[in-house]
Amino acid sequence: MSRRSRLAVAVGSPEEARQALENGADLVLAPARRERPRFAVPDRLAEPDEPELLFAIAGDETMPAEPLRVARIRSLQALAGVEGGGYAAVLLDPERALLRVFTLEQVAGFVAACARAGVEAWLGGALELPDVPRLLVVRPGALVFEGLDGETLAAAGRIVSADRRFDAAAPTDRVLVTNFTVPFQIGAYGFEHARTQRLRFCVEADVRRPGGVPRRMDEVYSYDIVTDAIRRLAERGHTDLVETLAEELAAELLMDGRVAAVTVRVEKLDLGPEAVGIEIRRDRDDRITA
Repeated sequence: MSRRSRLAVAVGSPEEARQALENGADLVLAPARRERPRFAVPDRLAEPDEPELLFAIAGDETMPAEPLRVARIRSLQALAGVEGGGYAAVLLDPERALLRVFTLEQVAGFVAACARAGVEAWLGGALELPDVPRLLVVRPGALVFEGLDGETLAAAGRIVSADRRFDAAAPTDRVLVTNFTVPFQIGAYGFEHARTQRLRFCVEADVRRPGGVPRRMDEVYSYDIVTDAIRRLAERGHTDLVETLAEELAAELLMDGRVAAVTVRVEKLDLGPEAVGIEIRRDRDDRITA
């Protein structure tokens, strides 16, 4: 996706919409009112897989002036019922914390499915500021917040618009993820295909140093990006070699321009001695991309 993800705020009144746009929201989002509600039953009590129609209004004059039709769905299965409905975007909004309901790999699959269907993928679900850098990895069309104050909205905007271009001359600090253990389907032997094994990851990422003493989320590289990438590898099914995982993890982390180099150690804990594995160090010049 060429353009950056946008920030949207769900609002309940024109005054809330005005305040959200003044505080930097790219879009405001409001539910459509049905002219004839069915049996006076609120939308929230409708069938769980039935999309709910919302309208989004953009604050940017370069964007369409007409409200965008947005389908809000609560489950991944409901996406199938949206196709052909004339929607500009589909909002995945489970009404609970998004990343507690779905894994990041499932969210990435939703974004990819929306792209194939020709609609934007928007993400909601009780989002908080620390969710922003984690969700930007999957490149949604918009992140949708509720009840967001101006200060937090501004911080979210800084995270979204942060400079991620690589700068070889920039000084770096080191982000550490140590002894992160996850069950994987791993191994080249036949008997290893029938079970999961614990893998231990240690990652050191040399990231662009903040300009001063960091005090806000938008000033740092989130270590959640590293742990999320590891979990996503675990969800992708069986892999024969830990070397493959190490290379794939390094390549994914180096896609972020703030990362100059990474050291990745992957160890199998359930075979042989205490641990066996591989450690690699990669920078942007020696990534293995195939």
